[in-house]
Parts: sequence; structure tokens; C-alpha cells
Amino acid sequence: MTSGPQTSTNSTPHGPQLDEGFAANVRGLAQDYVARRKQDAVRVVSDVAGAIRGASAGFEDAPNVKAFFDSAAEGVEELSADIGRRTVSELYDELDAAARRRPAVTLAVTAVAGFALYRLLSASGVRPIPRSRAVVPVDVLPVSDLDGPA
Repeated sequence: MTSGPQTSTNSTPHGPQLDEGFAANVRGLAQDYVARRKQDAVRVVSDVAGAIRGASAGFEDAPNVKAFFDSAAEGVEELSADIGRRTVSELYDELDAAARRRPAVTLAVTAVAGFALYRLLSASGVRPIPRSRAVVPVDVLPVSDLDGPA
């Protein structure tokens, strides 16, 4: 019999069962989170389709251009429905297969996405004002006393 705290979780009869319960709980939370994000993605893609369809309304006098926008909107709506129908693992497998089929396109898309992310993050930061254009309040400048001692 040992005195003092026991450090092994497997020393108690319920240790491995608690570990499995924790892992199952974390797995369930992760699956719920991914399912919510998938539904958010479906909603965003559907909104993009609506925006494309709305942009086509301005081209009533150009039926060919309007047909192009409508066709693009239908394709984006199909993508939205496809994302909603598939599981996350199916989407991952399809993206992985597409990346392996066309590595140059994958590299280009990744580079453009990285550049866009860089521009987005750098634009949101506070930019320093060059000293030549800085507006300095008058009372901050050292000024000699012009009136003399009072």
C-alpha cells in the first residue's frame, strides 16, 4: 500500500473508461463544431449565389451577359447544395483528390489566398503617419516666452 497521491490514471478501475468518455466527448464537440461551420459555409455560398443573381438584374438590356450571370449563379447554388449534401470527410477527400490531380492550380490558389489574407490582415492594422505629414498640436511645440516674465 502506498501513501501519497497516485499519478497514473490507469491505477483506478475507472481510469481508462474516463479517458474514453473524455475522448468521445471531445470528438462529439468537434463534430458539432464542424457541422455548424459546414452549415455556415452553405449559407455563405448561397448568399454569394444570390448576390450574383442580383448583379444580373442590371443587365436586362444585354441578354447574353444576364444569361452568363444567371448560369454562374446556378453553378454556385449547385455548389451550395453539394456542400450541404456531403459529409465533411467526403468534402475533404474530394479536395485532396483535386489537389493531387492539379498541383499547379492548387499552388496558384494557395498563393492567391495567402496574398489576399496578408492584404486583409495588413490593411486592418494601424498605419503609422509619416513625420512630414503628422499634425502636431501647437501647445506641444517648445516656444519661447514672447511676453517676457510676468
